[in-house]
Amino acid sequence: MLPVALFVFLLIVIIVVIYLKTPAAKGHISERAVARRLNKDCKRKQSGKILTNVYLPKTSGDTAEIDVLYITRKGLLVIENKNYAGYIFGKESNKSWTVTLYAGKSRRGNKVEKHPFYNPVWQNRNHIQSLKEYLRADIKAFSLITFSNRGDLKSIDVRSPDVFVCSHAELSTVIRQIWDENTDVLTDGQIEEIHNKLSPLTNTTRETKQKHIAQINRRFNNTEICPVCGCPLVQRTAQKGSNMGKQFYGCSNFPKCRYIKNM
Repeated sequence: MLPVALFVFLLIVIIVVIYLKTPAAKGHISERAVARRLNKDCKRKQSGKILTNVYLPKTSGDTAEIDVLYITRKGLLVIENKNYAGYIFGKESNKSWTVTLYAGKSRRGNKVEKHPFYNPVWQNRNHIQSLKEYLRADIKAFSLITFSNRGDLKSIDVRSPDVFVCSHAELSTVIRQIWDENTDVLTDGQIEEIHNKLSPLTNTTRETKQKHIAQINRRFNNTEICPVCGCPLVQRTAQKGSNMGKQFYGCSNFPKCRYIKNM
């Protein structure tokens, strides 16, 4: 029989391993990876403050979540991080972008699945507007959409000069470009002031997070967004088992997220 201390230790390890496989944990890890890259630039430039998961209250009573915020002398770098795997296609002018995933083989060759998701440029534009309203200041802001290195930015059409779409590996290059091509608009004192004002908004409760997910679900008619990881839901048909042939809603982030909703 295992000693109690060893049993507790093994139980904790199992719980941690299970948690690390969840979409929420992977999203958090991905955002931390972005923050670490930013921190290297921050140290090199000796200026800037970094915040993750900033929940901004809106006048409507809803919230806007900023994944990563880099407050610099050049302005506010507002980062929307996506953890998709597959080929990414999107235009700034379109409401939806697409992620294409390999879905096995068929008699005719390889099968692919195409899943739409809300235009992250539009999404981050709303975040920037909410941020300026909360700060009550029209501070210069840059919109950065980052994808994990598991995603392949196959065809991205973005024309706005202050919007950047890149992989995690390209983020430092984008930061240097912003730094080299723009003049200072904030002092170190102003950076500290903004950081102190926004920092409490990162210490959010589980209830606030759940309300934020519910808000997104309402916006997309409850059937389009996964309540676990926030990715789009897609209609699927069970291929085997007792439910073979039945249709259901499954998360487009499968197999990373296994949430399903019966029709």
